Amino acid sequence: MECAAQIGCNRCAPLSEADVNTKIARWMGFCGLAVIIPLGGCTSVGERTQLSVGYYTIEGQTFSQLDRQISLHGPNVTGVGRALAATNILMVPDIRFSLTDGKCVVTHARINVKAKVTLPRHANIAQTERKLRAAWNNLQEYARLHEAIHVAIADKYALKVEQSIKAVKPREDCKSMRAKVLEVSKKIMAEHEKEQLKFDKDEQVRIQNLVDNPNSS
Repeated sequence: MECAAQIGCNRCAPLSEADVNTKIARWMGFCGLAVIIPLGGCTSVGERTQLSVGYYTIEGQTFSQLDRQISLHGPNVTGVGRALAATNILMVPDIRFSLTDGKCVVTHARINVKAKVTLPRHANIAQTERKLRAAWNNLQEYARLHEAIHVAIADKYALKVEQSIKAVKPREDCKSMRAKVLEVSKKIMAEHEKEQLKFDKDEQVRIQNLVDNPNSS
């Protein structure tokens, strides 16, 4: 599945200069606060997770230019469009069975996670105006931490699948065991997708509230 950090970068047309300057500037100002609360040690990744990070490069000397560059070059996420950053997650199962004392049992259960993270990188940020440079650094850090949480969620559910499969009781034959393992896996993977989508939705609502109510925190 694909998970994305959406900071107003999946629109069909660029915002006006005034709108971009107001909203993105506020987003940047609140990013430091925004990323502290939900992280709290939640971004640890287990040994089952293989993480790769790639970058797309943008240029721009104004908020509006950055916004348009992200809309053009940001990762294209299914059902979303262009996003600030994205994570593509693939669960790779390694499940083994054997017949023991006339029963089929799970002898090995491992769910490996392959996570490919795509993040933004500014080509010449050192040459930009100080206010924009600080704003971009905040946004870039927010994107990195946002995607790290997506990876941590995937890692958590991979472990949950492993533990649930290992807990499946012996079956009469391995055909029924495979069917049961598939049933257990599908149920937990549905929970995984639901939590990933909920995280994105909650973040969008929380950041929008910060934008709309800058003095409420």
